[in-house]
Amino acid sequence: MPLSRRAFVAGIASSVLATAACGRHPEPNSTSAVTSSWTAPPGLTGELTLYSANPQELTDELVAAFTKLSGVKVTVFNGETGKITAKLDKEGARPLADVVYLASWTPAAQYDYDGRTLPYTPRGADRIHSGWIGQDHGFVGRDGSALTMVVNTNLTPRLPNDWADLAAPEFHGKVIMPDPRESGTARDLLAAMVSAWGKDRTWAMFDGLFANGMTVRGGNGPALDEVTAGSYAVVLGGVDYSAYDAAAKGVPLRVISPASGTIITPRPIFILNTTRNPVAAKALVDYMFTPEAQRISAAHKMIPARTDVPVAPGTRTYDEVKQLPFSWEFVKGSGADVLTEFTGRYLS
Repeated sequence: MPLSRRAFVAGIASSVLATAACGRHPEPNSTSAVTSSWTAPPGLTGELTLYSANPQELTDELVAAFTKLSGVKVTVFNGETGKITAKLDKEGARPLADVVYLASWTPAAQYDYDGRTLPYTPRGADRIHSGWIGQDHGFVGRDGSALTMVVNTNLTPRLPNDWADLAAPEFHGKVIMPDPRESGTARDLLAAMVSAWGKDRTWAMFDGLFANGMTVRGGNGPALDEVTAGSYAVVLGGVDYSAYDAAAKGVPLRVISPASGTIITPRPIFILNTTRNPVAAKALVDYMFTPEAQRISAAHKMIPARTDVPVAPGTRTYDEVKQLPFSWEFVKGSGADVLTEFTGRYLS
């Protein structure tokens, strides 16, 4: 296996080592907003299969637009990242998927490390956030979400400012966290905290949270549903886009970025090197990074990969989210061990 494969994360680690200066992208109606029109390359034929861990509505909208422009039919298998990776692992050397679009960075990095991806640089890569392209271009983050504290403002005793605030007595029994055994983003957050703070500080914080009655249950969606329904007041580590979407529909939710920092998880897309239609697969990936497709993600409250595409009104930009000084290399290499220790300490 080439050395560059073994060090695939070296080129991405620097992007998450401190918070970038605050800034704003132009609003969607700004004259500086990007406009363009994608034209499918001539001669596209056949079909594609896409495995997607993204919201069904987002995936359907992207696929419908691509098919309309290209004439290529795309069959979609939609499910959580864990279900998709389990399906890929079961299929082994003959996966049905041509293109995979996950909600967690770490498994994409592992597939690239294992030599299962087809390196490809999409058009517009020069406008993608620094660090969102894996070494050798085996996978690329096409949108992202920040992990936050999502608060039901009708139930919270006060608005927390940081993770550790949720260990205060007034939050006793009011906090829920997605189960990192089911949620790849929750697992990545734990490993990022250990990377940034070390085990002593991280476990001391969680000791306080669990002593205060924090519950761990389900994935991101079920955890947010519990807060929306009023069973709990706060989600620790909730994905921001789901909460923004619910709030826009009138649910009394507030998205809070922790003062000590969090992570923005790039949602990676990659082509499997077993694809039966590499030309169409590359066209699909190219389309995913067009301003039009990036605006579709922004409309679903995601953080676009392209720095020249604005976020949705009322949501935070990439630069407005304080990120932990962590390493994706540590998250990938030590995430399983961190999860094992977390499970042994708190979930056994």
